[in-house]
Amino acid sequence: WGGVLLKNGGVVPADDRSTTFKNHRTFVSGVDDCAQQNVAQAMAGRALSSQPDYVLNVGDNFYWGGYATKCGAPPYHTNDASGQWKTVYEDMYRGPGLDGKQWLGVLGNHDYGGWMFTMGWDQAISYTWSTNLPTSTGRWFTPAQYYSGKVRYPDFAVEYFFLDNNMFDAFHPDEQPSNNICSSAHNLEYGATCGATGPTSPEDCFAWFARLWESEKTWLDDSLDRSTADWQVIVVHFPPEGSWGEAFFARLAQTYGIDLIVAGHRHRQSFRYDDGPLGPTGVLVTGGGGGITSEGVPDS
Repeated sequence: WGGVLLKNGGVVPADDRSTTFKNHRTFVSGVDDCAQQNVAQAMAGRALSSQPDYVLNVGDNFYWGGYATKCGAPPYHTNDASGQWKTVYEDMYRGPGLDGKQWLGVLGNHDYGGWMFTMGWDQAISYTWSTNLPTSTGRWFTPAQYYSGKVRYPDFAVEYFFLDNNMFDAFHPDEQPSNNICSSAHNLEYGATCGATGPTSPEDCFAWFARLWESEKTWLDDSLDRSTADWQVIVVHFPPEGSWGEAFFARLAQTYGIDLIVAGHRHRQSFRYDDGPLGPTGVLVTGGGGGITSEGVPDS
């Protein structure tokens, strides 16, 4: 959802309309040059009446390549040297109804770097715990790659399960160089290791994400089995479609009666609940945050 921060301090959507991409279309002035600002303005307007308790964030926080620092720094080294936290997030989303509201989130493939894994994705986690940064308003909440939280209301409770499913964009180093966070073609150029924090090489990357996903699946099964909340909601980056874990999520939906899955990645909006292998579990794809141009032609 977070756009590209320019050297002059402006924020523009990443342009996915190039003829080298599948989404080539006409540029729409007033939308494709300020999409994130338009979304932020709409959120601020809606928040005045709806007064949200919190915001769900499905990842891809900064385009193109995540927070502009290398992974592997100690958590206490978190800073905003790039200006992305302040300009693309803190100053972008504010006003009555949004101020002070937690942003509960997950990481997307672009947070790792898009076609590499060595950008500051771990800083997107440690920003949660940073209490001495003048930039931070304390709203950001991505405390780990996966976690859960229960929200209690007077007569019901909702339990959220936040997952990192970027394994679905992690391939062997020589495969799909333009769409592979483990790509040797791009990672080697930047010193491909996150040290103790993450993958230590492109060769280790695929197995590292596979191990992470297996741990998450076991944790999620156990957590859903123990959940006593009235509503269960899963938040991920990649939608539960086809090879992106559809069979796994369909089993969870049938076993535990998951109420809703919220995802992103696709640069469009959609909702379904009454058909497909996951029905009647609702699947909301909300990939229209404005950080990148939409797949379809937007309204002018």
